[in-house]
Amino acid sequence: MTAAVIPQAARTSAPTFGRLLATELRRLGRRRFTRVLLGLCVIGYLIAVAFVWQSHAKETPADIAQATAQRDQSIEQIRKDTTDCLAQHGNDEQQCGTVPTADEFPISQFLANNPFRPDDVGDYALAIGVAVGMAGVLLAATFIGAEWSSKNIVAWLFYEPRRMRLMWAKLIVISAVLLTLSLVAQLIWAMTARLLLHYRGEPVSSLGSAAPSFWADIAALQVRALLLVLPMALLGFGLANLIRNTAAALGVAFVYFVVVESVARSISPALQPFQFTTNVGAWVSKGGIDVFGREIYDPQQGYVAPQLIHVSNSHGAVSLGIYAAVVLGISLLLFRRRDIT
Repeated sequence: MTAAVIPQAARTSAPTFGRLLATELRRLGRRRFTRVLLGLCVIGYLIAVAFVWQSHAKETPADIAQATAQRDQSIEQIRKDTTDCLAQHGNDEQQCGTVPTADEFPISQFLANNPFRPDDVGDYALAIGVAVGMAGVLLAATFIGAEWSSKNIVAWLFYEPRRMRLMWAKLIVISAVLLTLSLVAQLIWAMTARLLLHYRGEPVSSLGSAAPSFWADIAALQVRALLLVLPMALLGFGLANLIRNTAAALGVAFVYFVVVESVARSISPALQPFQFTTNVGAWVSKGGIDVFGREIYDPQQGYVAPQLIHVSNSHGAVSLGIYAAVVLGISLLLFRRRDIT
């Protein structure tokens, strides 16, 4: 008895993992939503930079001289009013106040121009990191949610029946693409910030002792900001894969972040270090953040005051990782075991 010979044309081979990655990458790049979202992000960035450029201008020597004169005139007027008040109320400084010094009355309040300040660079870097993270949630959720809505996930399993192998390919592609886009966004902002400081702002040397470490601190902040896209994208992917619907997944995320965490924060402030939004701020901020916990009695001060809780960078990173791992793990476990037809 001889074995049947299968013709070469009838033989099929399982796709390699590299082929899966390449296929998912092409599909992600050819999706209309991907192109529209990238286009909107570019347009929004250009509009924001144009607005910042228009809203700021360098200080000229004439501007500084005029602002200094206005500041001195204001101090003189305050001194006159204070002297009159003291004469009327018997030298009662508590009621009349004191005359501010030149150092306590900065000339920036009298400048018509508003120069772009080095302190603003980090704030905008954080804003870009959060914006890219939100775009990552949308892109990751629609990436898998569209396949559930169109039933393409069933067809995919005929091509690659190993479910987890297929899902890991999708996760690697979406994570790598979003991380690359986040890195590019931060690099573009770093170059834009240098141009804004050079042409429309104050020099970094104006920071004094903080100037030598300024760009190193900004780089560290940007690294934390660009990595924020990973847990946010994995959360979006996990929710959409779990619920099998993009709109429902985004709705659940919105209700949780805006409603549930706000209610929990108002009921028990001590829960703040464990909330997602708190840990986002702790991760991206230099040195972490401080939040107010439950009110406790301070015997030294003699009154009840809210407890100050420090949430560090490492605490924020671990907490965000746990959030993403739990949601993604549950969704992958159910995807592996339940019927998908």
